[in-house]
Amino acid sequence: MAPEKAVVLLSGGIDSAVSVYWAKGQGWDVRPLTFHYFRRPPQEVVATRKILEVSGVTGLQEIDLPFLREVDDLKEKGLENPDLLASPEGYIPARNMVFYALAAYAAEPLGARWVIGGHNGSDPETFPDSSPKFFNFFNSMYRLGLWSYPRQPVQILLPLSGKSKVDVVRLGLDLGVPLELTWSCYWDRERHCGTCASCTERREAFAALGVRDPIAYEDPQAKGI
Repeated sequence: MAPEKAVVLLSGGIDSAVSVYWAKGQGWDVRPLTFHYFRRPPQEVVATRKILEVSGVTGLQEIDLPFLREVDDLKEKGLENPDLLASPEGYIPARNMVFYALAAYAAEPLGARWVIGGHNGSDPETFPDSSPKFFNFFNSMYRLGLWSYPRQPVQILLPLSGKSKVDVVRLGLDLGVPLELTWSCYWDRERHCGTCASCTERREAFAALGVRDPIAYEDPQAKGI
């Protein structure tokens, strides 16, 4: 019997890289999917390709979404919703609604059984479209919206749900994920800034495990241990 197919959303960060290796460990036929949106850090793209090369996973599908912008970028054109001015760093309106609708578009022609996202347990604290409740509702939309679903169901699966960043890094180390190839920084730089929310979370996770973070930071105070 052929292995089940799994579309895995890959950004180049730790969480999605761990998800790729986790899905491989299930014996599934992994089909990677990545999205290019406005001002996506090029280092994320580099990391995505390197992770796949080392993992042996092929067939990356890439979808361009130049209209998809973070709130900071939307401000440049004028932001009519003042409530969004207080949104968290890196927030893109309706990002996961767009991503997982397109993931369904990629999965149904493949006859994929799973769509896998690398959202960890702390993501919903900042981003409302990363919560288990959000994805439970989205799975209902798959069931109602995909024509072949009754014969070939596809479901969103979050293997890192409920896990802290510390748990995710520990799992990545256990799975042999090349964490030195991942890119976590929000910004387009030669090195991780070391001070954005994502860099800070990464640094703290490695420190909590007593493991040296294998990547370099611009901030001299963020060299790890």
